[in-house]
Amino acid sequence: MAENGIGARSLRKEDARFLRGTGHYVDDINRPGQAYAAFVRSPHAHAKINKVDTSKAAGAPGVLAVLAGDDLAADEIGGLICGWMVTDKNGDPMKAPPHPALAQSKVN
Repeated sequence: MAENGIGARSLRKEDARFLRGTGHYVDDINRPGQAYAAFVRSPHAHAKINKVDTSKAAGAPGVLAVLAGDDLAADEIGGLICGWMVTDKNGDPMKAPPHPALAQSKVN
């Protein structure tokens, strides 16, 4: 194996604390007034969305908001970013399809 470069062993400073159980994860952080998010996945691999009933969730104690894909679209929240943009050999930016944060009209 190479000493440095591709295939070289990389020394990671954070491993020891996580292996000893003394590391901290995002889930370990608790702040006053902190809120949590939960996402419900479709039980179907590919389906048309006819209706999303959020009434029970919205009426649950402590719930601040319940959002569906159409809500994000109506508020013009925008989609998820694609990490980084790549250009083609002419320098034109790549054509990225939309990446909505929540499904709208169908799930894939």
